[in-house]
Amino acid sequence: MSDRLSRGARRSLASLRRSVRRHPVALALSGGGSQGSFQAGVLLFLYDVVGIAPKVVCGSSVGAINGAKLAEGRVSGGASRSIDELAGIWLGLRTNSDLWLADPWLEKLRAHSAWASEIRGRAAEHGAAGSQARVVMRMLGEIVRNPPDTDGTLEAVRTALRARSLLRNDPIRTRLEGHLRPERIATSGIALRIGMVCLETGDLRYVTESGTLLSREGVELGLEPVGIVDAAFASSSIPLIFPPTKIGNEHYVDAGVREILPLEPAMSLLGSSGVVIGVVASAPGIPKISDVEDRGLLDLARRISSDISPDETLHKELERTVTWKGKVECIMPEFDVHEGLTVDPYLIEASVDYGYMRAADMLLDLNSEAGELTSQITRTRMELRGFDGPVAGPFVTTEPPELSPAEADEQRVVGNTKLAELIDRRRAMGAPLRPASK
Repeated sequence: MSDRLSRGARRSLASLRRSVRRHPVALALSGGGSQGSFQAGVLLFLYDVVGIAPKVVCGSSVGAINGAKLAEGRVSGGASRSIDELAGIWLGLRTNSDLWLADPWLEKLRAHSAWASEIRGRAAEHGAAGSQARVVMRMLGEIVRNPPDTDGTLEAVRTALRARSLLRNDPIRTRLEGHLRPERIATSGIALRIGMVCLETGDLRYVTESGTLLSREGVELGLEPVGIVDAAFASSSIPLIFPPTKIGNEHYVDAGVREILPLEPAMSLLGSSGVVIGVVASAPGIPKISDVEDRGLLDLARRISSDISPDETLHKELERTVTWKGKVECIMPEFDVHEGLTVDPYLIEASVDYGYMRAADMLLDLNSEAGELTSQITRTRMELRGFDGPVAGPFVTTEPPELSPAEADEQRVVGNTKLAELIDRRRAMGAPLRPASK
C-alpha cells in the first residue's frame, strides 16, 4: 500500500512508524456509544498500517470496552490479535438488541402516535446518546402535563418516571463476558486504565489491568479489586440511558460524565515523552437546535449539561496536551455515520471504513482531495442505506420506506455506480482503503 502513496504521504508514514518504534505508545479512547465503530476503523489502520504496539491503553465508556479488548495484546504463541477480534465484534453486530433492550413501558410510548410525531420533528436534536435522553425526558414531561385519557400511555409514563434508566444494557454485559479475557489482560504487559464515575462521591476513578481501583490522581484507594468486565460495563453505563452499575457498596456510571477523552492518564503513564494517540468516537461540536425562546428551564438546563458542557470538557482535554513534551495525535470524525444508540450492520461497516480512511487522511497528511473522497464515499453509503427506510433507534420505531421498491432499486443503481467511481478515484491516488472494503 505504501508504495502507491504520494511522496509526502510516504514520508509522513515513515516518520510515524519510526516514532512508534522508538517511543512508547499510549492510546486514549473516548466514549460515544455505538459510534465506537468509527474508533474500531481508526484502530485497524493504526495496527495494520502504522504498526503500533501500545504500552498503555486508557478508555472511557465505549472506549473502555474497546481498550480492554486491545489490552489483551497478542495471544502468546498464536496468530490471534486482539485488534482482529475487536473488529470482528463490531462487524458482527446486527440489531439494536445486540446492545440494549427496551422495557414494556417504552414500547408503549414508542407506539403512541404523538410520540412518533414529536420524535420525527426533533430528528436533528438526538444524534448523541446524551442528547437523545434530553429529548425523551422533555417529552415525558409534556405527556405528564397533557396526559392521554384512556390508552394506557399515562401509566407507561408513570412507570418511566419510577425507572432508573430509559433502556436496559444486559446485552452489553453478555457480550463483555463472552469476549473479554481478563487473564490475558493481566499478563499482556499493557497498562490499562478504565475510567468510571462514582455516584456517591462524584469522583472519577480508574481500574487498572490488575483490577486495582485508583483515584483520579493515580493513588490506590485500598478498596476491593474490581473485575475488568464490571469496570468496562460501569464505564459504559450512560446516565439516564442505562442504569448505574453497582460495584461493592457504590454505584458507577459512564466516565464521560467527567472525562470524555482520557488523554491525561495516558500522558501520566508515559511520563515526559512518548506518543499518545487519541481517538474520538463521535464528531465534536454542538448540534444546533431551533429557537430557544419557547424553551423552559429544564430544556435550557439539559442543553447546557448534555451538549455544551461535554463539548467544553473535550475542548479542555485537548488543550492540556499543549504543554506535554511528548507527541500527541488525535483522530476524530467530521460527522457521525449513525447515532450513538443505533446498531445497523450496513452503517456500522460504513463507520468502520470511515474511521480507517479518516485515520489515513489525518495521520499521513493526505491532500484535501483524499479527505473529500473520504467524506463523499461515506455519505454516499449513508444515502444508500436510507433507500431501505428509516433506521430504527431506541425511541423511534421502524416506518415504511418513503420510496416504492422500484424507485428504491433505481436509486440504489445510481448510488452504487457513484460509490464505485469514488472508491476507484481514491484507490487510483493511492489513498488507503480498508482491505475488506475494497
